[in-house]
Amino acid sequence: MNSIHIPAVRRFGALRAAGLLSVALLTGAVGCGAGDAAAPPDLSAPPTNVRWQPFQGVPLPHTDQGPSAETDGAATGFEHTPTGAGVAAMVHAVRLSVADDGQWSNIAAREVVPGPAKDEWAVNRVQVSISGPADPVYAPRLLGYRITEYTEQRALVDVYSEYSDNSKAVNHTAVEWFAHDWRLRLPAPDSTARPIEPIDELPSETVKVEAPT
Repeated sequence: MNSIHIPAVRRFGALRAAGLLSVALLTGAVGCGAGDAAAPPDLSAPPTNVRWQPFQGVPLPHTDQGPSAETDGAATGFEHTPTGAGVAAMVHAVRLSVADDGQWSNIAAREVVPGPAKDEWAVNRVQVSISGPADPVYAPRLLGYRITEYTEQRALVDVYSEYSDNSKAVNHTAVEWFAHDWRLRLPAPDSTARPIEPIDELPSETVKVEAPT
């Protein structure tokens, strides 16, 4: 993309802020000797059997790695793998951003790690009203993700989206393995980092999970 239309990226960022491995770690040893080490987790393994289902007008992925259940608007049940973490980051970030007034509290309760960041987000969300599907002008279309750090308990995941004006953005997210599932860890209340930034192109390491147009 040759130019970035910042308004859509900023609008969605503002909405998010206001509104905002089965240890399958591929631990099969290569041999039986005492010095054998477990294989590292594959951070680039794509999700399988990807289906797209709309939530508040935004297509979200449903895969073999999760979510396996939806209850009162909340999507849960992600595989304890890097792929499960990547899919969870995409799903949680969007659902929390576009949930309407009757959905957001249950989504926050089931998809977000408890703590001061979640509490502050809830205080801000009460002051905003979302009564219908996301405006197509500002609704993100998911393009994929890239895991920049990973352990069994925590993953840093960059989620990539495109908007109706052809601008692209990266949402820097963190998910944690909490209550037997991957949940979104919101930025600390005193954080000065920008969670959403405009980009020109997707990194080559992106795991592409591209929503239909």
